[in-house]
Amino acid sequence: MPELSTGWAKALEPTILEYTQDGFAEHSDSTPEVFDVMNSQKGVIRFKDSFGPALIPTSSEGAATSGLDITDGYETVARPTIFKGKIGITEELVRWNQYDTILDRAKALGSAAIQTVNRYANNVFINAFSTSYTEYGDSLPLCSTVHTRPDGGSTQSNSSTTSIALTEANLETALIAMRESKSGTGKTLAIGYNQNLVLMVPNALDKEAVIITGSTKRSGTPNNDLNWYSGKCSVYVNPWIGSDITDVYGNSGSDTAWFTLAKNVHGLKHIWDVQPAYKVDEDEDKYTMYTYCYMSMKSLWKHWYGVWGSQGTGAAYSS
Repeated sequence: MPELSTGWAKALEPTILEYTQDGFAEHSDSTPEVFDVMNSQKGVIRFKDSFGPALIPTSSEGAATSGLDITDGYETVARPTIFKGKIGITEELVRWNQYDTILDRAKALGSAAIQTVNRYANNVFINAFSTSYTEYGDSLPLCSTVHTRPDGGSTQSNSSTTSIALTEANLETALIAMRESKSGTGKTLAIGYNQNLVLMVPNALDKEAVIITGSTKRSGTPNNDLNWYSGKCSVYVNPWIGSDITDVYGNSGSDTAWFTLAKNVHGLKHIWDVQPAYKVDEDEDKYTMYTYCYMSMKSLWKHWYGVWGSQGTGAAYSS
């Protein structure tokens, strides 16, 4: 009687892992384009703001020097989210020389991994206006009209109360709002003067964003004036925030929402606990080899400064 093959799973392992990596390379990783990417295996990471005084007080000759206080801010706690899955390849597929099917399954696992990274990370923006998704210690959405100040001062907004659409004039409104942001003690942050400003949009707003920021002269004006945005604001078309995308929680993106980001200022973090890792294991009872994928990560914002967003729908917004 013929014997079943032995060692087939071990022999396939290098090829399976290679094709899994090929699947992961199917799409680019969007996280470095937007987030400050870091690695940590602490399990729990705590970010805490602290704010210095807004001003040095006036004094007079020979007078005692006033003591200045540091105001404690809010705490943001990050715990990684674990993702894991497996795809099986049977001994029968090997015996029947179904190598295209085998390799397609390996690539499918890697492709699912990069899809998961992008859809998970960008849920920060898909849910930027939802009160069900908060990270920063003020317990408000990323883009809120009523961010509270730790010193008890007036609330601040980093969003449009009328959900203004992306236009040349409305981009100016957003950038002015960012420039006028105050710290937790009312200090002017002067965001947007020396920082690298980014206009982030979904696919549907790609053309509009490029015309506004990239024209040699000012777009949409009869006199073709100087384009004030030229060299000040770059465009990032994020393919993972549009209406064709659902995040890992089942929430849909938007074709109208748009954001401005100040790099080196914003508190957007993508933290890797374990980057996508693969292993192969054989279940001899089922004559099946499984390729496993495991990853653990967290995307969040440790504060909202340096981010401004609008839903772009023209509807009233307050959150």
